[in-house]
Amino acid sequence: MPKTTVRISSEDVSFLTNNVLRLGSYAENLLDSFNFGIKSEQLAKHIRGTCDNLDMLLGDGGLFPITLRPSSQPDSLLEDEPIDLWNWSQTLRYAAGATMISQKYSKYMSKENLRKAILAKVLYKCQTGILDDLVDKGSYSYMDAKDIYHHVLASMTDLDFDMNAFKKRLVPKINRRQIHMFELIATISSSFNRLYVDSPNGVDLFYQMELLDERVILGQALTMFQKEESFNIGKVRRIARKFYAPSEDIRWHERLSAYVSGGTRYNLIDMSFTDENFDLDDLQHFLEGWYYYDIIVVYLNNIVNVRQDLMDGIANLSLIAMREDEMCSVRRLTNYDPMLTIDDYKDHIGRIAQMSSRAIAAVTKDFEDPENYYPFITIMMPVVMMADWIGKRDDLICTYLEEISPALIELSKKASAVA
Repeated sequence: MPKTTVRISSEDVSFLTNNVLRLGSYAENLLDSFNFGIKSEQLAKHIRGTCDNLDMLLGDGGLFPITLRPSSQPDSLLEDEPIDLWNWSQTLRYAAGATMISQKYSKYMSKENLRKAILAKVLYKCQTGILDDLVDKGSYSYMDAKDIYHHVLASMTDLDFDMNAFKKRLVPKINRRQIHMFELIATISSSFNRLYVDSPNGVDLFYQMELLDERVILGQALTMFQKEESFNIGKVRRIARKFYAPSEDIRWHERLSAYVSGGTRYNLIDMSFTDENFDLDDLQHFLEGWYYYDIIVVYLNNIVNVRQDLMDGIANLSLIAMREDEMCSVRRLTNYDPMLTIDDYKDHIGRIAQMSSRAIAAVTKDFEDPENYYPFITIMMPVVMMADWIGKRDDLICTYLEEISPALIELSKKASAVA
């Protein structure tokens, strides 16, 4: 009996595509004003390629598509709409960004495997987005959060996945008021599992995926101590200092950022569906570079949400980075005002830019880049993650891009030499 095709609703695909087009247009406009080494037509080519890849998710014959967005929500790109317990709009924007990574790997895949890779990454990003919002907005202890993350993420690559057993163990782990997310979590787990286990190289990359999942499980569980109910930044610092980092000068909150991010895993998902086997033992520079990229995307997201997260009783990692010593002595977030200045933001952005330069230097040691993929993906990271500031704080988006401009220009010169 043939397996049912996994697919998502056409409305979800349209939402993803519209985000790619909107964010790509914004990035192209930036290239008209700043020199980042990459030509606007090269960036536009990658955006078109990403949209073409998303088009493959339409009309593949699946009878029962997964609906990722709540059915009561309109098809809108606005992110200030009322949300339930899952910020689906933000998560799907991040998923749209994750699909851009496939521009690096599409030439190594058949069209069918490329379709599956794109779909798998969207599902994975949605699952981690759901879990992130559940534990942030629910009443979970450190062990509760660790348990639910481990159960869900481990199931997604489980070679012997059993839906009934998964559901039976999941139900008691979720807060009662969040139980309506149960079916979507289970459906995503099952669907991703089918795609990943049947991929050409998924089993070969199982260990590395499991290792990265274990990191995110520990990292996300630790974020419980960044919440008002169990606030203890000193405890987080003591633990996170021991986390792996490719360089000794990586600060503890940067190490934690790398653990809770997902960029490296999206690359491994793509690699799972390629026609050739990427030997990760030979790609240590690549893994190092994406470690830094993982730090970057977390901070670019957090820096936009410092105020909102604080209002929600969460001290996010950008706030901690800008007020580390102070945060370690604060006992409660209620009525806490960090009194951040523009200089605080710019200093933080400068440090993120340093991580970006390291990422660019490392990833290009393993891969030649004649198509200017890494300038494209490096520019799109702040555009995707800081989209809430578009039209509001474009100056800070541009500040970051100006900081990384020299590294991007140098990278583009190398790409031109290879081409």
